[in-house]
Amino acid sequence: MSFLINSATNPDLINCFIFDKVFNEQEIQKLEEVQKLFPFEKAVLAEEQGNIDHIRQSQIKWLRSNQQECHWIFMKFAELATKANAQMWGFDLTGMLEDLQYTVYPAGAGHYTWHMDTDRGLAAQRKISITMQLSDPNDYEGGNLELFSTSNIQVAPREKGTVVLFPSYMMHRVSPVTKGERKSLVLWVSGPPFR
Repeated sequence: MSFLINSATNPDLINCFIFDKVFNEQEIQKLEEVQKLFPFEKAVLAEEQGNIDHIRQSQIKWLRSNQQECHWIFMKFAELATKANAQMWGFDLTGMLEDLQYTVYPAGAGHYTWHMDTDRGLAAQRKISITMQLSDPNDYEGGNLELFSTSNIQVAPREKGTVVLFPSYMMHRVSPVTKGERKSLVLWVSGPPFR
């Protein structure tokens, strides 16, 4: 059973939905086994060429949507996105059209500066961003998922297994990891372009 937090129950968290520890330790261990099936690659940005370390520094894996071992993760994320969207945004959604992004932010370098997750010029557009914490909060320092709403910076919970959902057009970042390693899982839910 998950504990649900949103802006109605926590005024410090605006325009985002949080499912507290919705993935249990056994599911996270299963997920960690699944990610071993896929190779690491350096994170890149579609619109940037050359060295992007000043913008983003992390290693990623793409957990494929057509891989049977990943199906249960997609289904669980779909359930969370459906609940959050019905209660908060009411976006017109078509589905999860991309693979899961398993991300590792290393100590002393790992970060991702302020950005939005929206796609430009595509028939389907990212509408909801989903991030799940995979690291124990005591295993790393820094590495906060921060969301910018109105004039405030909100810091998302760091508890392992917690899932944060927010509109993909919302500015957010991962602050520099200063000690240890931060791991997360990210997915986007898409739909027709906003009108």
